[in-house]
Amino acid sequence: METDPELLRWSSSKPSNNDTNDPGPSQLVTAKERDRGWPEESISSLSSEDDSLEGEIYEEEDYEGDNDYVNQSYDDDAVLARIARKSRRPGFSHGYDDDSVRRAPRRGPLKPVEPTAEFKNLQSEATSAFIDADYERALDLVKQAIHLNPEIFQAHVLLSEIFLAQGQKRKALYALFTGAHTRRKPEVWLEVANLILERADGDRAAALDDVVYCYSRVIDIDPKRYDIRFERAAINEELGYKGKAIQEYEKILEGLPHNMNALRSLAALYIELGEIGKARAHYERCISYYMNLNPEEVEDFTWSDVNIYVELFSYEHDYLAGISSLNSLARWLLGRKGDSGWDMVDDDREWDADDYPRRIATPWFVPGQYPLESYGIGLPLELRIKLGVYRLKSGYKDEALFHFHWLEPDDNSPGAKLFDYGDLFREAADSIKDIQLYEDALRFYIPLQHVQDFANTSLFLAMAECYDACGNTEETERCYLTVAEYDKTNIEARTKLAHFYEKMGMTDQALKFITEAADIGREAVLSRRKPRFGPDIGRLANHFRDIEQGASGSEDQVSPIESAVSSAAGDITTAEESTTIGFIPRSVTNLPGERGREIAPLKPDGENVRYLYAKMLELQPYMRQGQQDATGDWLDIAYALLWDFRSNRVFFPLQKKMTFLGYSREAQRKAGRLKSTNLVDELQEISNRIQASMGTPEIDASSIPNDYHGIDFDSWLDIFLEYALVLSGQGQGDEAYDTLGAAADASIWYHSKPSTLRIYICWFTCALRLKDEDRLSDISRWFMKEYQFVTDAYRLFVTLSRVCGNPQRSLFHSAPSMKFMLRQVKAVDYSLPPDPLSPFKRSPESIYQERASLTTKNAEGEYIPAEEMDVALLVLYGHILYAGNSFTNALNYFFRAYALDPENPAILLSIGLSYISHSLKRQSDNRHYLVMEGLSFMQEYRRIRSQSSILQERQEVEFNFARVWQLLGIGHLAVEGYQKCLEIGEEIETERQKAQNPNTGGGTTVGEQRGEAWLEDFSRQAAYALQCLYLQSGEKGLCKRVTEKWLVI
Repeated sequence: METDPELLRWSSSKPSNNDTNDPGPSQLVTAKERDRGWPEESISSLSSEDDSLEGEIYEEEDYEGDNDYVNQSYDDDAVLARIARKSRRPGFSHGYDDDSVRRAPRRGPLKPVEPTAEFKNLQSEATSAFIDADYERALDLVKQAIHLNPEIFQAHVLLSEIFLAQGQKRKALYALFTGAHTRRKPEVWLEVANLILERADGDRAAALDDVVYCYSRVIDIDPKRYDIRFERAAINEELGYKGKAIQEYEKILEGLPHNMNALRSLAALYIELGEIGKARAHYERCISYYMNLNPEEVEDFTWSDVNIYVELFSYEHDYLAGISSLNSLARWLLGRKGDSGWDMVDDDREWDADDYPRRIATPWFVPGQYPLESYGIGLPLELRIKLGVYRLKSGYKDEALFHFHWLEPDDNSPGAKLFDYGDLFREAADSIKDIQLYEDALRFYIPLQHVQDFANTSLFLAMAECYDACGNTEETERCYLTVAEYDKTNIEARTKLAHFYEKMGMTDQALKFITEAADIGREAVLSRRKPRFGPDIGRLANHFRDIEQGASGSEDQVSPIESAVSSAAGDITTAEESTTIGFIPRSVTNLPGERGREIAPLKPDGENVRYLYAKMLELQPYMRQGQQDATGDWLDIAYALLWDFRSNRVFFPLQKKMTFLGYSREAQRKAGRLKSTNLVDELQEISNRIQASMGTPEIDASSIPNDYHGIDFDSWLDIFLEYALVLSGQGQGDEAYDTLGAAADASIWYHSKPSTLRIYICWFTCALRLKDEDRLSDISRWFMKEYQFVTDAYRLFVTLSRVCGNPQRSLFHSAPSMKFMLRQVKAVDYSLPPDPLSPFKRSPESIYQERASLTTKNAEGEYIPAEEMDVALLVLYGHILYAGNSFTNALNYFFRAYALDPENPAILLSIGLSYISHSLKRQSDNRHYLVMEGLSFMQEYRRIRSQSSILQERQEVEFNFARVWQLLGIGHLAVEGYQKCLEIGEEIETERQKAQNPNTGGGTTVGEQRGEAWLEDFSRQAAYALQCLYLQSGEKGLCKRVTEKWLVI
């Protein structure tokens, strides 16, 4: 990340009082940092930003005042050179620049300058302006404060908060970094890291990269901060930087040689990377240290560490060494470190529960020398099962089964070990099955059917394999059918069932499951399929021609000569085919006449494109019907055609303002895709410049082609759009979005408003199919920008908030949505003519600032102002504030809408609910007044809504009033309202049945009331609310009746 010149201006306008010897979040890395072994990207996590971003940072924040500090600036190269020079002289703090008089250096950081009275005043005013949401004034004041005292970190924090409130996250981050560099204090960097984590919204990876940088600065200041090293290692591990995490844990172990937390994490990483030997070496060094201590003095090394260390032997298949290590460590932890004679015994009698009959038979064993708990009873069950697995792998079957029986597989009582050690049951059963002891394995598999966490498809497949080996066909079939029933996409179970039924002679059943397995496999392949021929139009066209001519259509039967010529013509092959293009023999290019006639000549690209397009239109009806083979062929053709279109650079000029002028050399040169390579081109450029100075001639529109390869551009756009729709239906969102993005960037549609509208409508549809809330929010904003003062654009955004999204993280009331909608409201306010009767006059500066919010232009390129205030926009913004519990602020906009449309029931309901909801807050000062205000508007809402003869609207009134009574805790009125709602619901159902059977006669149907429009029925919501109220009051009978009548499907 390049250091921003403007931020350097704020922090460097006065000499810094301390020296961090740190280049900051820039691309400079000191030699000291490189010597520590840290990669450059871990020190500067922001260095990968695009160059384009660097030019945009703070471009809007240039000063235009007369103050002295406004005109101060530093050359970037000079500042960075000074930082680099200072970083080469560590050890003390420099109080002066290199060009100053040299004096004896003072060690350690200087004390910060006390904030002046002017600074405190500016900081206070900036804070007040920020609270009042006057961000421009707050920004100007805090910059002045930073100029006076740049070492006060809280001023930089306020600057960052202002930028964040304006939605400028990168600037906010720069401000934090700049402020942190003014003080060499770990607490400052930790505060920056916490602020970054608090502000991390969607891009957590980028936020963690920035946090790593902050932690690196803390460690530079205080290398003994091992808690921060642990945090940095954990973040690196989360980001996938395994090597960096390992280096961090190694550093921790250098300072804390026997820290078990670091060792456990390090061992897990080494296991993941396959470096088992290194993990063992670290554990063995640690174990040799701890075993010289008494077990009572050891707190960090636990049974869990024994389990991890012994597990390492299984990766190297050294089971006997693992058994020996397990035994010795278990003895040490149980207080029998010197009792090593058991290593000479081939069995595990040492770990029997009782001395009799096996342990007492050992010659050197002395009963009572050690407590009985230090033998078999003291060995944890996890280690006993691991000991059994290792014995089984080493060929000691009886000893292994002896250990496994400690699980008590026949006990299914509520307190059985089965429910606490299900993972050990599964581990034991899998180990036994691996050595083909199927009946013994079933003893441990069968109990797991009763444990929800382990009764999965893999369990029943393993059981089926065991039953099949034991000859129990009935249970084998049951297990396979269980998997097939509960896992509709499991191919393995259906394949096994097909083999099973084939072996049993049940051909029809076998064919059924073979067909199911084939269909599932085909759907899976189609969902992740890749085009068979890639973008190779020639080979794809020949493939379909061969099919039409009755050939096999196999790719392998393309003649080698034709393939060589196709390769020589520059055809592109896919990576999967790995075709190597070599030299072309002369005999291929100089064929005898007769032999050349035997080979069909290669078709030109234009002819192949037109043929494939016709073939695609032929397949299109079958694709739309959902036929899988036709869909696959259609996607192959569409992919190849779109690849050819996107490969033509004349459609994608370097500058988007360039319009499509044709396919000529001149058109390509104007598009910026063709370099002048000869004198003719240079002369043409001179001629063009002369003509430009004389005036630009009008371009003849009839000379600009409107097709490509004989296919008009509208048809090409249809291919783009339908291809994206099909991909989105298969869940391939990234490729669908990429296709639509390419269509939106093409010059032939970029300057066409109708085409752009079609593209974004398709984009919206794809995002809706994929339930992509983020993409839907972005596209709805595009509609609101392009059609700024069109009410339907705002209604579309509201509809999306109901149709799609996570209620816990809804974009409807997110900060960016709130700011965007506020800008729309301001744009309407300041584009309307001022009220001559209003005592408030707008300043020209504010009008000019808000004019920048206008985004819709007419055909002449002029911004279109609003003609009248949009009531739907005011209500929408009010509901965004309402959803964020800002009821008082929401009322401001609801009342503005009320002044424009006083009899709108939605506005009246919103105002009433805002008053009532605010009354329930702890900060409300006059709760009775707020409730009465809310109820008065609710009564007005009832009066307006009750004038309608539509049943659903009357039901809506009763339901909303009942919800209000329940919200206020008046249960008897709420019950009465819900019951009225259910009574109207019965009338609605009667009318609906009459609409379905018009011959019954009489009455006005629901369809006639609203022209067959769908209307909400609140009966089930009311029934559920009644159920809850009855249950809370103990009326179980009434609760049961409501449930049976209304809530049972």
